[in-house]
This record gives sequence, structure tokens and C-alpha cells, in this order.
Amino acid sequence: MTAALLTVAYLAAFNVARTRLGVPEGEARRARPFVLLAGVLLALGVVVGLAAASGPLLRSLQITPETFRIAAGFTAVVAAGVVLAVPRPADEPVPRRWRAALWPVAFPLLLGPEVLVVAVASGAREGVAATLGAAGGALAVLIALGFLPRRPLPDRVLVWASRVLGALLLLAGIWMAIEGIREV
Repeated sequence: MTAALLTVAYLAAFNVARTRLGVPEGEARRARPFVLLAGVLLALGVVVGLAAASGPLLRSLQITPETFRIAAGFTAVVAAGVVLAVPRPADEPVPRRWRAALWPVAFPLLLGPEVLVVAVASGAREGVAATLGAAGGALAVLIALGFLPRRPLPDRVLVWASRVLGALLLLAGIWMAIEGIREV
């Protein structure tokens, strides 16, 4: 997978538009900067950790990287179906202060099953550096979206962008599954 396709896969897996709709907000209806940044850094750390541990993890599970890529593709397809059916995340209770970075920003918005399996699959195939670059680029887009105030028009745009990213995740999942099948 090229760097551009990997970045698109991470943009779709993180679904930055859907995530932005669920990030806790502060004044002026913008995302709370510390909460967003802490959640993004936590998610990036988990993705890089999974990418780095992908080889030993797959060996301990006795799964080949190609077979896992097929499973990651199926997981991405199911997650894409959920996003296409429900483009706006459910309202979550927001804890106070830094805990909001853990819940709901890092979990469940950023680190869903589709992101975790894509991290292991891309780490096993592309390596940690490519995974870090693609995930970091996708999360930088989310940080930029955090500075946009939430109003009715941007919300509608974010909902439709969430659907488009869901469709891209569907295509990326099919691509990963086919790529895994061809390599088995």
C-alpha cells in the first residue's frame, strides 16, 4: 500500500469528521484543545505501539500477516457499515478535566476496532515509520478540525464528510481483504 493510500485508510478508520462531532467542546463551540490533543496523542501512542508489536503479536497468535490483513479488511467493512448507518456518534457522558481525553475522545471515538486492526496490519506490512506517518497525518487533520466552531452548517458538512469517510473505509477494507487473499 502506498503512503497516500495508507493515509487515506487512516483518515477513514479514524473518521476524523465523525470524531470531531463527538469531541467535548468548550467556549465558542470549539473542541477543548487539551482534551483533543491528549486524546490524539494517546491514540497515536496506541497505534504506534500496536504497529511496533505487530510481528510478535501475530506470531504469538500463530496468524500470518496476510491472514490478519483479510480479517482487518472484514473488520473495516463492518465498521464502515456502522458509520454509513449512523454517521453521528452517540452522545457520551463527558467526565471532568483530563479524563475526557480518555473517554470519549481516545475510546471509543479514535480507538475503535477498525483502527486497532489497521494498526496491526499496517505495522506488519508497512512498518512502524509508515504507520506513524499515516496515522499522524490523519490525526493532524482532526486537530485542525477541532479549531472549527460547531454551527448548523459545519455540522451538516461534518455528517456528510463522515459518510464519505465511511465509504472510503469500506473501500479500504475491501482493498485490504483482497490484498490479503491475493498474498495467501
